[in-house]
Formats: sequence, C-alpha cells, structure tokens
Amino acid sequence: MKNSFLMVLQSEGKKPYFKNILSELERIGKDEVIYPAPPDIFAAFSDFELYETNLIFLGQDPYPNGHANGYAFSSNSEKTPMSLRNIFKELKKDYPEVLIQSNNLKNWSRQKVLLLNTVLTVSKNKPDSHKNIGWESFTLKVVDLILGFNKDCIIVALGNKARDFVSKLENPVKNLIFLSHPSPLSYNKSFKDSKLFLKINNLLKEQNKPEISWDIKGEYDLFT
Repeated sequence: MKNSFLMVLQSEGKKPYFKNILSELERIGKDEVIYPAPPDIFAAFSDFELYETNLIFLGQDPYPNGHANGYAFSSNSEKTPMSLRNIFKELKKDYPEVLIQSNNLKNWSRQKVLLLNTVLTVSKNKPDSHKNIGWESFTLKVVDLILGFNKDCIIVALGNKARDFVSKLENPVKNLIFLSHPSPLSYNKSFKDSKLFLKINNLLKEQNKPEISWDIKGEYDLFT
C-alpha cells in the first residue's frame, strides 16, 4: 500500500467504526470464507499515491465466488466474470484493437485508475453480505480526500448503489459518469453502447492528462 493511502488507513483505523469492521470480519470469518483474501483487501491502494488519482471506477462489493483480487471488477481467475465480460465487450466496441489477455486489471491501476468497491469484503456466495459493517465510511473518506486533491478526478459510478455512494460525498464531483451496473441483470439499461472508455479518455485529454491505455497483458495473470 502506498504511503498516502496507508496514512489514511492508520488514521481511520483508530476510529470506532473501523474497529467495528475488524471485529465483524473476525466474527464472520469464524464461520464463513471471506473474499478477497486478507492480503488483497487493500490491493487497489498499492499502485499510486492517493493524490495522483485521475479516475475512479466505483463498484459495489467484491465477487462472492472466489474471483475477487482486491481491484473492483478485476479477477485472477481464468474464467471471466459476467460483469467483466460485459465491460470487455464495451471496451472492444470503443477500441477494437485493444489487447485483452487476462482478467486482472492491474495495468489500469498502474495508470492511476482507482478500481474501488464501496464495500471491500464479502462472504462466500453471499453478495452484499458486508454492506452494513462499516466499509462505506472508510471508502467515502478515501474518495473525499482524493477529490480534495483533484477536483477534476473522473468518477465512474456503475449501478444504483455506486450512485447512492456518490450522493453521500462531501466534496462535489465535477466529472461524474453514471451508468447501470455491467452485470447481466442491468447491462442493457445504460452500460451497453455507452462509449464509456472513449468518454473517459476524452475527459482526460481535455484535462491535459495522459489517456488510459486499456490494454490488459497476460503478465498479471494468476497462471503466469
């Protein structure tokens, strides 16, 4: 974890709500498998400093079936999760020549893209099971701090829960892209044919910031 994110974690970790998160995880973990694995819970904060964030993808909670690796929508599994499959489908529409060799989105993260679930853990086969243990207080703090450093930060809110999360932020969001969640249940509502990835790079270009290279090379795959 990079120093600036670690400082936030250390500061928030002293607060009652965060102590409750830890105690709840300990309690739940006695009877249930928790995803992602403990070393990966804060993986999304490991590739750049908080104040360097240019783009945030907001998801809901990790995959509950073993796919989760700490980055929202990303996976180390060989099988592509359905939500990620739809993300790749739209990416290919925007950038037909894009290289997709893995389900691990770490290459995006290395370009200062925060792939953040608003809830950082989940119980096996129980979607949304950790929504009330306090994670949202922590992730709201992180995103508000980012917006304090970079008022132009782009936030992509996927799904109603992500939109509700944005409504609770203290700092204004200047560049918000709200779309339906890419899961099969809601993909057709607004995520399909949204030209999301082109829109993101156009916004970055307007800000005189580097555009994202969406290529996903196999070097981060679990099996290499």
